[in-house]
This record gives sequence, structure tokens and C-alpha cells, in this order.
Amino acid sequence: MEVNNLHVHMKELEFVKAYFNIVLTAFEDGASFFITTLDKVTYIENHKFEIPGLQVDGGFSKSGPSAQAIQARKVVSARIPRNVYGVRLFTYSGPIWNENDTEIIGAWALTIPRQHKIVNAFESFAPVVADLLPEGGFMWITDKEKFLKRQPSQKFDMLELQVGNPLRAGSTPDEAIKQKKLVTEDIDESVYGYPVIAASYPLMDEETGEAVGAFGISLPRKLADDLKHIASSLDEGLTGVATAIEQITAATNNVSDNQQQLHGEIGKSKELLDKINDVMNFIKEIADETKMLGLNAAIEAARVGEAGLGFGVVAEEIRKLSADSKNTVVQIKELTKEINKSMNETAEASESTLAVVEETAAATQEVNASIEEMTALAQKLSHTAADL
Repeated sequence: MEVNNLHVHMKELEFVKAYFNIVLTAFEDGASFFITTLDKVTYIENHKFEIPGLQVDGGFSKSGPSAQAIQARKVVSARIPRNVYGVRLFTYSGPIWNENDTEIIGAWALTIPRQHKIVNAFESFAPVVADLLPEGGFMWITDKEKFLKRQPSQKFDMLELQVGNPLRAGSTPDEAIKQKKLVTEDIDESVYGYPVIAASYPLMDEETGEAVGAFGISLPRKLADDLKHIASSLDEGLTGVATAIEQITAATNNVSDNQQQLHGEIGKSKELLDKINDVMNFIKEIADETKMLGLNAAIEAARVGEAGLGFGVVAEEIRKLSADSKNTVVQIKELTKEINKSMNETAEASESTLAVVEETAAATQEVNASIEEMTALAQKLSHTAADL
């Protein structure tokens, strides 16, 4: 028996009831069958589904499918949107004729909920999937206007999104319904107070191809945000290491320059010492000459008369040599001063070298500290990655 061609008479009502009681069980999501007179409901049979507000001896909508079938005097079908009963419905309604087939005395109606398969299965799979995610997740289902279902996980919930909340214009479910395709979005912490990534997929009516809602999931981005901050800190640490290395390089160059300067000063000291040796040699020559003059003076002194004159000459030469010796001593003193000055400069260069070495040691400690910090960050990054 095809519903569209069903022609029901009053005397066939019991058979029709029995027939639809069997038909109802064929609908996986349930269905409802009811019979009316011209003004009230006289019979209802439900399977997994009840029409809100419909009851025996109660009235029915004068603009609904039953009234339309009575007015049209034939079987009619209609799609009832979600905002009427809270669920999308599809109905078949037909008139009931009197025994003579001359007058309509009522109507019959078969009402089938048109829930999307994901909506029907949401309570079964959503809790399991949400808690399987490493950081937890939040799942939802919407119609075209508001949130219908929500499923938080033990680790993550979005308390801002409750059943009945209207869709925010431009949100992922709103855009998924409008665009009829998967929409994803990275949402920063300015919206909900924490960063999340949201994805919504449109729920399509299998018959009309119309987007009637959306299924979505939001994942917290705490780990990703932590990794971002860790990467930033690691970058800063590497920059600090690079700066410290540059300082070490500059300090090493200073050490090299100071060592070269020290070497130059030492060379000067050696040259001064060589000059001192020359002066000392000169003094020795003077001493030798003085000795010879003294010998000659002794010989001359042995002579009488004329010896006195010769001794006087020798004595004069000795006085000259003595004067030269004094001058030489002065030169030695000057050279000694130069040596002392050179040695002082050498000492200062040594102190500078020591300071540079200390700076190098301090910079090395900074490098070690930075390396330890980067090691700790690397360990944290490793542990965070292991938790993903």
C-alpha cells in the first residue's frame, strides 16, 4: 500500500490503524500516527517519537497537514521546520471518507522526524571522541539558528556555548551553513579567554540538499601556545648566546692585541738592555785606558825632573776620562729610567690582559648559563611534544 495513494473510509479505520502500527516500527528514528475528526484528535500511536502537545481529545492545528488534507480532499505531504516542534518533521496526511465516499469526516497523519544521522548518533560517539583527544575537546550540533547539543570533555569545556545559544554571525557553524562546506578557524584568546581551533561541517538534508545545521568541534591550543612561547624563548636564548659569543670573540681579539703589545714592550726592553751592554763595554774600555794611563804615569813618575811634567799630562787625561765616566753614568741612569718605564708599561699591559681574561671568563659563564637555560627549554619542549 502506497501512502500517497491511500484512500481511507471510516469502515477501514481499524485496518489502517493496524497497518500503520506496523509501518511505524520501520522507521529507525521513530514516527507517530494519529487520526482526527474535523475538530479533535481521536487516536495516537507513537514509536520512539511523540509530537509535542498532541493528545487524544485535544485539538490540532487548523493550518497544519491534517487540516490541509481535509481542505485539499487528498493525500498531502509537508515539511515542518524545526522551529515549530523543536525537530524537523515530514508528514503525510490524508482525508477519511464516510461510508458513501461523499463526505470527509476526519483525517489521518503519519509524522516522521527528520533528524540527521549525526544528530541521532551524537550522544553515542561524542563523549568518547571528546575524551580521546590529548587536550580534550568540545563538540556541538546546531540548527540554522542556535546550538542544539553540546558535549564537553573532562579536560576541556566551553561554558560560553550552551544549548539554545544563538549562532554568532561569522562563527564557524554559521559560515559552514552558509558556504555548505567545512570551515576552520584559529580563534585567539581575545574571544573566549584562551586560544582554540574550531572546525564546523554543514549537515545537509539528504533529500533537498539544503544545509540544515552544523556539526563542529573546538580544540584548545594551550600546548600549541606553550610551544610558541617556548620557541620564542629559545630564539631569545640563541640570540643571547650569539651576543655572548661575539663578546668572547671581541675579548679574544683584545687579548691578542695586548699580547702583541706586550711582546713589543719586551722587545724594547731587550733593545735597552743591549744599549746598557754597549755602555758597559764603553766603560770597560775607559777603565782599560785609565789603567794604561796610570801605568804610564807610574813610569813617568820614576823619572826625575821631566817625569813631573809627564805625570801632569797623564793626570789631565785621567781627569778627562773621569769626566767621560761621569757622563756615562748619567747615560746609564737615563737608560735605567727608560727600562723602568718600559717595565711599568709591561705591567699595565699584563693587568689589562688579566682584566680581559676575567671578562672572557664572565662571558663564558653567561654562555654556560644560556646553554643550561636552552637545555631546560629543550627538555620542556620534548615533554610537551610527548603530551601531544
